[in-house]
Amino acid sequence: MKKLIYSLFVGASAFLMASCMGIDNFDAPDAHFTGRIIDSTTGKNILADQGECRVRIWEKSFSLNPAHQDIPVKQDGEFNNNKLFKGTYDVVPEGAWWPADTIRVGIGKKTVENFEVTPYLTLFDFTTELVGDSLFMTCRLDAPKKEGLPQIMEIRPYLSLNQFCGAANCIGQYNNNDHKVNIMKTWDKLDKEADGKSIKFTAKAKVKPGYIYFVRMGAKVRDTHEKFNYTEIKMIEVPQ
Repeated sequence: MKKLIYSLFVGASAFLMASCMGIDNFDAPDAHFTGRIIDSTTGKNILADQGECRVRIWEKSFSLNPAHQDIPVKQDGEFNNNKLFKGTYDVVPEGAWWPADTIRVGIGKKTVENFEVTPYLTLFDFTTELVGDSLFMTCRLDAPKKEGLPQIMEIRPYLSLNQFCGAANCIGQYNNNDHKVNIMKTWDKLDKEADGKSIKFTAKAKVKPGYIYFVRMGAKVRDTHEKFNYTEIKMIEVPQ
């Protein structure tokens, strides 16, 4: 009897091992989804920070309630993922812009989809001035859609030692409350110039001699995501 039980145990173990060693015949994910986030006010790619905004996707091919996946939006406003499974996806871009519609996209070998969005704020007249070891940065604000605009929270300067610059990629010592400009006003309460756009906002940061900085300013509103709209990036070389 013991021999019979032992034989059955060995046989079952061998069967389980053989099952585990079976060949995985599922194809590796090779579908490719790429595109651009386009600023509707300029027709150009949105001014973003590396990975701060996203394209959120849900694969609908096999589930009615799938978990989401996120594709980061790069600093140049492009997104790219070439390791997806072929299928049907619900897709929406999320970031510092008015909420966009969710669309359904069939993603295959290479699918390109561009999204046009309207930023909450546009930052313009961005200037920099180096005075000794102090860097002064100024910009103004406009809002493409003013009605219903969430409260404007703040403007911040961002400094980096490489070309990636923004809230997610900056020198930590400058990313604190000492350098931000608190606003906490709705658009109708904001101080404006004669053209109906905001007054100048100025931020100041101490910089080190002999360093090269990449700098920009960002402003955000009080919405679900609280991400920043940005100026362009400027390179500042501080003399020794």
